[in-house]
Amino acid sequence: MKTKKSEGMFFGSAVHAGLENYYKKKDPMKGVDNSLFGKKEKGEEPREGVDPYKLHQDAKKIFQIYDKAPHFKPLFVEYWFEVPMIHPTTKETLPVLFRGKIDLITANCWVVDHKTAKGASNGFFEAKNILQGNGYAFAYHSIFGELPKKFIVNTIIRGNTKRPPSFEQKPYVQDLDDICSFFDECKRVSNAIIKKETRDCPNQKHCRWCQFKSVCPFASK
Repeated sequence: MKTKKSEGMFFGSAVHAGLENYYKKKDPMKGVDNSLFGKKEKGEEPREGVDPYKLHQDAKKIFQIYDKAPHFKPLFVEYWFEVPMIHPTTKETLPVLFRGKIDLITANCWVVDHKTAKGASNGFFEAKNILQGNGYAFAYHSIFGELPKKFIVNTIIRGNTKRPPSFEQKPYVQDLDDICSFFDECKRVSNAIIKKETRDCPNQKHCRWCQFKSVCPFASK
């Protein structure tokens, strides 16, 4: 199921497209403009009321000063991966594949994920960042036979009329236990799907953030 993007998601996709161009030594604003104004597939359209021209100006302010952000030397940009789910130590195998895309792998073996935000981090997404970093470290280890030296959350803070855009980086370092823990979490989820145990009654906490609650038969129970 695909729904139209919120302003935050739509803007984030545009900035990601700009960053992809930037690290490929191309014009970042061409990537932004293509994302904002180019042809859209289903699920890539913005919600009603989102102003792409305003988002264009906000993105332009970011890339006018992005050279002042901490520098990364790219090795791979927008690196797609597909790896089998094999436990790093026991070699247990799950009947699923792990697919994804890493925003940036640097020449010094860092994995970088770009995020956009309206303000500085308050720790709300910390657990999700750790899980994401563990997953990328698992994939990196499967492909390259070693762990990345760091996982960097590179947050681009949008700014507003009172303050300019700014940049915040937070490093994480994963070890073998972390990627084993990621495997165990994937095993728990995949087993629950196979056993059809994933239709737990939703609760208010989860339904509040779910973009599909308006069409979900369980959300109304």
